Amino acid sequence: MATENKRKFFRVHFDRALLAEIKLIGLQDRAFEPEIKYFKAAVVDIGAGGARFYTETPLPDEHRLLVEMKFTVLGKLYSPLGTIVRSILPKQGHYEYCTEFSLQESETAALTSMLNNIAIKLRKSKTPEDCSFCSDEDLAAFTPLRSRKP
Repeated sequence: MATENKRKFFRVHFDRALLAEIKLIGLQDRAFEPEIKYFKAAVVDIGAGGARFYTETPLPDEHRLLVEMKFTVLGKLYSPLGTIVRSILPKQGHYEYCTEFSLQESETAALTSMLNNIAIKLRKSKTPEDCSFCSDEDLAAFTPLRSRKP
C-alpha cells in the first residue's frame, strides 16, 4: 500500500548535510538557560514548506515547539521560522526532527527560488560554494550521519 505525499513543495536532499543553527523561540520553561536555546543542526532535506534535520542533543519535548532555523545557501543567510511537527527518537544519540515553516508569501517565493538554484548547482557539485555544509568534524557530532559517506 503506497502512502500519499501530502507535501505542497518539492524538497532538496543533501548528500552532505547543511549546517544550521536552531534557535528556540518563546520557550515557556524558565529553567532553560539562554545559551541552551541554540542548537547545532544538520539539515538533510529542505523544501519551502519545511525541513528534516538532526541535532547533537535532544530538543525540549514541548508540543509544537517554535524554532528559527539559520543557514547559508549560495552566499545568502536564510532564517525561516517554523514549528517542530515530528520527532524521531528511536535510540540514544539519534535526534531527528521535522519542522513546518510559517512563512509569508514573499518568504516562500524567495526560499523556492533558492531551492531551484541550489538543486541545479547540486547536479554539478555535491557541495556548491558559499553554502554552510557540515565539515567532517561537524558530521561526527551527529550520530546518524557518522556512517554516511558524502
